[in-house]
Amino acid sequence: MLKKFLIWLIKSILMLLVVTLIFSSITLDFPGLVKSVFGDIFAYASPEAQKQVVGELAGACSSLEKGNEFVANIGAICADYKSGKINDKEFFFGIISSALPVNAGMPQIGALDKYNRAISYLNKNKVWYFVILLVLTLLLYLLIMNVRLFLIILSQISFGIGMIIMLPYIAIIIYRNFVGFDTTPILGSMLGAGSIFDAKAISSVILLMILRTYSSFIIVLGILLLGAGIAGKVYSWKLKKQSSKPEPKEGKRIKEEKLKKEKQTKEEEGEAHRHRDRSTKEILDELDEMHKKKIKKD
Repeated sequence: MLKKFLIWLIKSILMLLVVTLIFSSITLDFPGLVKSVFGDIFAYASPEAQKQVVGELAGACSSLEKGNEFVANIGAICADYKSGKINDKEFFFGIISSALPVNAGMPQIGALDKYNRAISYLNKNKVWYFVILLVLTLLLYLLIMNVRLFLIILSQISFGIGMIIMLPYIAIIIYRNFVGFDTTPILGSMLGAGSIFDAKAISSVILLMILRTYSSFIIVLGILLLGAGIAGKVYSWKLKKQSSKPEPKEGKRIKEEKLKKEKQTKEEEGEAHRHRDRSTKEILDELDEMHKKKIKKD
């Protein structure tokens, strides 16, 4: 029981570590993630809200006064928009990108702050990831001490990691296609025309932020891990099928002959025992009978 619990615990820790390692890269570019989400808020708002926001921002361009670098950057974006070099979405994204600080980090909130610090440390010292993974993998093998079973459990870990990576992504894509994102209230709230506390809008932003953490590399890796896990399950299923498969006809015939010989041997041994077990009286009677026959002959 303890052995099974330890195997389960190590499997869980291994999955958590690998998933953390895969997604840890997003903490290195949090400002880029935030800017991309603002672009998504604009993209998934209604056309009317988009035009209203862009109109307000374009109107504010004319009131800018030259003086510092921040104003100069926004002024350049305004000039590009007026000349038709960029579209509405690029204009909005450019203004937001200029307004957000370049060195913005992950939010410092309680347990999240400790998690961010731990991830940041591991990102700077990635060798610790691999040392811990190697030690845990070695412990797992020492608990199992069977190569086939060890490979099957590794495939289970691979399948689990693939599911953790791909399930949220697939669920969000299904939600986007069948329900749809709507960030109109949040975009409107930037101009005081909407409620930022709209439930669907908030859920849309959260899902968009999660979706933004999925790079092409993570998606491909998730598919490969799922494939390896499925291959391991097929291999495990084949092993179970082979162990429960009925004996071949030739093997069955040999086994029957062996049983038949064993039965015959037992019968012969029983007969021998019967001969040995004759009583002394029977032997004497037989000798007496032989003696009488001999006298009669004489």
